[in-house]
Amino acid sequence: MEKMKSKINLHIHSNDSLDGKENMETVLDRCEEQGLEIVSITDHNTTDAYFNLQNTKFSGKLIAGMEADAMIGTKTYDILCFDFKLEEVSSWTKDQYKTVDVRQQKIFNKLLEKCENIGIEVPNTNSYNAKTEYAHGALFRLLKETKKGNSFLNKYDIKTQGDLYRLGTMNEEFPLYIDMHLVWPGIEELREIIHKNGGKLFLAHPFRYGKKEIENILENCLPYIDGIEINNNPKTKEEIIYLYNYAKNHDLLISAGSDYHGEEDYHNKLAVEGLEEQMEQEIYSWTKNCKNLIKK
Repeated sequence: MEKMKSKINLHIHSNDSLDGKENMETVLDRCEEQGLEIVSITDHNTTDAYFNLQNTKFSGKLIAGMEADAMIGTKTYDILCFDFKLEEVSSWTKDQYKTVDVRQQKIFNKLLEKCENIGIEVPNTNSYNAKTEYAHGALFRLLKETKKGNSFLNKYDIKTQGDLYRLGTMNEEFPLYIDMHLVWPGIEELREIIHKNGGKLFLAHPFRYGKKEIENILENCLPYIDGIEINNNPKTKEEIIYLYNYAKNHDLLISAGSDYHGEEDYHNKLAVEGLEEQMEQEIYSWTKNCKNLIKK
C-alpha cells in the first residue's frame, strides 16, 4: 500500500541557506507541482529569502519561518520558528547571526586553534571559503588529507562532517569541543524575540541529537519550546509515534517537514510521508490560526 503523502511541509530550505540548492521561487513552484497546501521556508538563521521573493505559482499558504541555531547550556539545537512578524525578527537575526561567512570563519578559526593545541596539523587551510562551505565540513575534508588527521577521525568514529559538528559542538569531552556561544544566542534570547513577535518555537529533528539520549534531549528543551517536529525524512514509524506521544503528554504542538535542500541534495524530497491522518489534522489545526503569512 502506498504511503500517504502529506500536503504539509514546514521544513524547507532555499539557497539562502549555505547548503540549499534552489532559489525560493523554484522551491515554491515545486511545492505547487506536488500539491502541497501549507509550507514554510526555514533557512538557517536568516529570513532573507522572503524579502527577495518574486513571482511564484504557489497557491497555498506560506507561513513565515526560519531554522535558528540556539544554545541550551553547552549544546546547540536547531529550532524551527514559525508565524512571527517578519520585519522585526529579520532585523534581530541580522544583528545576532551576522552573515554566514562571518559565522563560519569564526568557527573555522577556532577549530584550527583547537587542532593546533592537540598537535594536529591541518593542511591547505587557504582552500577554505566561508561563503560556500561549512567550517566543520572543511575541517573534515582537510583532516582526511593527512594520515594523522585520518587517524584522529577514526579514533573517534567520525565518518561524516555531521559527526564532527555534533561531537565538536555538543560534547565537552571531545578534543575539538567549542563553546558555540561564539556564534549562537542562548535559547532564552531566541524565545523572547520570537514570542514577542507572535511566533512559535519547535525543536527540529529531535532524534538527530542522539537516539540513546532522546529523553534527556526533550527534557532539556521542554521549558523553551511550543512544539516538536515529529517527522523529518527519513524517520521510522516508531520514532514518529514516540515524538507524537511525547508532544501529546506535554501539551506541545507538532510539525512535520522533509528538510528539503534541493533536488540534487540527499534531502531531496518535498513530500512528507509517514504521518497518520490525525497527526496531519493537528498540524492543520494550529496552522489555520497563523497570522504572519507571506501567502494566504
